[in-house]
Amino acid sequence: MVVLTGDTHGQFNRVWDFCKKYTTNRGDIMVVLGDAGINFSGGARDAAVKRGLRNLPITLLCILLRDRSKMHYPEDFLIPKFK
Repeated sequence: MVVLTGDTHGQFNRVWDFCKKYTTNRGDIMVVLGDAGINFSGGARDAAVKRGLRNLPITLLCILLRDRSKMHYPEDFLIPKFK
């Protein structure tokens, strides 16, 4: 099964609910279109989100198309003269 969802902003409760309702497994794929909120700052919060996602009974594919002038990501701080 392949399903699509929108922004999660680091909140995956609805994903967990979906997995329970439809008894998903790692062979199923959920495509998150937009802000997944997984790599926001590269800090402890992101690490905690990733630890929780390891236990999801579904495979996530996160696709983010972004306007770099309005958002920041960890690479913003690593690449000199990031635009």
